Amino acid sequence: MLGLIHAKQEERDPTPLHRAAKLLINSQMENGDFPQQREYAMQETTGAFKKNCLLHYPMNRNIFTLWALAKYRKVLPQPTKV
Repeated sequence: MLGLIHAKQEERDPTPLHRAAKLLINSQMENGDFPQQREYAMQETTGAFKKNCLLHYPMNRNIFTLWALAKYRKVLPQPTKV
């Protein structure tokens, strides 16, 4: 979603942004977290450094999701009720 926003997708067709936002919102769990993506080879690992250091950033799943939704809201503001 952040890539689409950066590429100004909302000026061409905002539909993909609406779909992405819906997908992110619907993926939120009951406790407020977002699910951790599992990589096929490195189960809970989100990065590797020179094949000897594995990195795990457990909060990135929440940070980037909320960041994307905030940018979405800023770029495509909701109509105000009068």
